[in-house]
Amino acid sequence: MNKKINFEDDIFMLLTRIRMIQDSITLDVAPELFLKQTLDDIGFIDQTFRILLDELKEKQYLIEREDLLDQLCNSEEQFSRVLKELFNHEGNFSIRGISGIREKLAAFRSYSVERQKTARKLSLADESPDSVYVSSDELTQLLKAF
Repeated sequence: MNKKINFEDDIFMLLTRIRMIQDSITLDVAPELFLKQTLDDIGFIDQTFRILLDELKEKQYLIEREDLLDQLCNSEEQFSRVLKELFNHEGNFSIRGISGIREKLAAFRSYSVERQKTARKLSLADESPDSVYVSSDELTQLLKAF
């Protein structure tokens, strides 16, 4: 995978896909035509959220990390809401009578909630004053310019 990740664009694309799923469940479409693709999209979104969160965990010194974690968390919340709507048969896209779907949706929602918790913890840790410090060597180097 390309090591340079543009987190903001990736999160935007995930939100676009989530909105597409949200829009599709309000339409009166035949689940047998669109269900497989919708589930594939949900799996893709789930996997991409996991990858982005793992990358943000590793990049502790990324300048906008706290904001990106907040964006990721908000996007996860929206994803979780869409999964809940599908699970509870809200909207016109009905999954009733299709075996195994409810279990898959419940698992994806559980993963999403766990990632939200992790992102919030990381974001709160980034906010703490203890996480930002300047060593005496760094301070000496910074002050040499003056």
